[in-house]
This record gives sequence, structure tokens and C-alpha cells, in this order.
Amino acid sequence: MTARRRILVVDDEPILVRLLVRMLGTAGHDVVGARDGHEALELASKDRFDLIISDVRMPVMDGPSFLAALRTRHTETPFIFLTGYGDHTDVELKRLGATAVYGKPIAPQELKAAVDAHARAAAT
Repeated sequence: MTARRRILVVDDEPILVRLLVRMLGTAGHDVVGARDGHEALELASKDRFDLIISDVRMPVMDGPSFLAALRTRHTETPFIFLTGYGDHTDVELKRLGATAVYGKPIAPQELKAAVDAHARAAAT
């Protein structure tokens, strides 16, 4: 069993946010949702998260802009991108500071495995 982690999920699709919050919460994590990078940055300035999972394309503030702003404050927080678009390569997003990049849709087991792997890596 993995340790309970505080996770921030960021996506402009409310249904997906609710789904991920519920799924990861059921897996034993404390999960908070945000609808864009701006809202997520506000949450991250008030609270500490062990992992952030974010969409790439969002209105107001997209994922790469959110990550860049976050890295000026929290350089150690693991950051996973979920993207349904091929306009960013894994290399570009990792250069910006992403820990990992996964395509959408992602199978629940694959996402849970990714969260568990990052939780284990952060604990070491």
C-alpha cells in the first residue's frame, strides 16, 4: 500500500476533474481539483501538494505556463501532464520541468501506477 499523498488535479473539463478526484481519493489520496492554471497556482500558494497532475491546454493559464510559474516557488513538486494533443512533445514538457507526460485518455490503472511510482520516488 502506498502512502497517502496530497494531489492537485488541474483540467478545464469539470467531469474529468471530478472523475480523477474521486478515483484517486478512492485509492487513498487527498485530492483537490482546479479548473485552470491560475486557480491551481492560487491553491499551490496556500497549500503544499505532493504531486500535481495537469492538462496542457486550458483557458486563462495553460499547463506549461502554470508549471513555469510553479517552478519559481516549488521546484521539487512532481508534475505530471495529461494531454490529448500532439502539439507538445514529451521532451518539451520535460524540459519545462514535468516529471512525466501521459496521453489522454489514460487508463485508470496506468494513472494509479504513475501516482504510486511518483509517491514512492518522492518518499526516497
